[in-house]
Amino acid sequence: MQEYSVIIENVTFAYDDENPILKNISLKIPKGKSVAIMGGSGSGKTTLLKLISGQYQAQSGYIEVLGQDISKLSQNQILTLRKRMGMLFQFGALFTDMSVYDNVAFSLKEHTNLPESIIKKIVAMKLNAVGLFGTQDMMPHQLSGGMARRIALARSMALDPELMMYDEPFTGLDPISLNVAAMLIKRLNDTLGQSSILVTHDINASLKIVDYIYFMSNGEIIASGTPDEVKYSNNNAVKQFINGEVSGPFNYEYPTTLSYNNYLGIR
Repeated sequence: MQEYSVIIENVTFAYDDENPILKNISLKIPKGKSVAIMGGSGSGKTTLLKLISGQYQAQSGYIEVLGQDISKLSQNQILTLRKRMGMLFQFGALFTDMSVYDNVAFSLKEHTNLPESIIKKIVAMKLNAVGLFGTQDMMPHQLSGGMARRIALARSMALDPELMMYDEPFTGLDPISLNVAAMLIKRLNDTLGQSSILVTHDINASLKIVDYIYFMSNGEIIASGTPDEVKYSNNNAVKQFINGEVSGPFNYEYPTTLSYNNYLGIR
């Protein structure tokens, strides 16, 4: 029987009563698999990650993360659950006043009682895994964009999380750095047996490393499939996203009840 790291059923979320960000969302993240969540800006992808990590609570629906109903957890229980998760933020989000070593060691120092001698070895192992052993004493401002993203990846992997979440891991990277990042995500996922969720716009990189893809638009799941199904899909939403077409199910305009012409006084 297939086991799942994340189960989301009929979830609706809004910051206010009038404009729901997510509308009756349902999806599953199988254990040990990589799943991409794609869609235009503002479609609710990052909000979904925040619900999974317990930063927000859904107005309705069910969210199970690593076997626990997250709506029933106290704040302390959510903090404990987060120790089993890793998060790679968009652009890395390194602590700018900390060295590479201190960035990668941060969660180890915060959440374990390991001696410094062991932490140094773990940091070295994580940096070696992303090809950056020897950068321990460097500061973030000394790193290229691609290097900073890999350091952030090493930091997110420090506690060997069961569930990894990546928020636009390829944004702003040159083609070589992008492919290196994709290769590392795939290798680490396979080596550690993690479940991974990638929020991304990058079709080419994602098709090489994920097992399944969900497409979102205006807070809803409008299409899904395996990489092969996506490549040869006749679904208009999938074709629009892959080809970068302006017209289609993915709407780049903000949904509003206001009339632009009335706003300008045009009749």
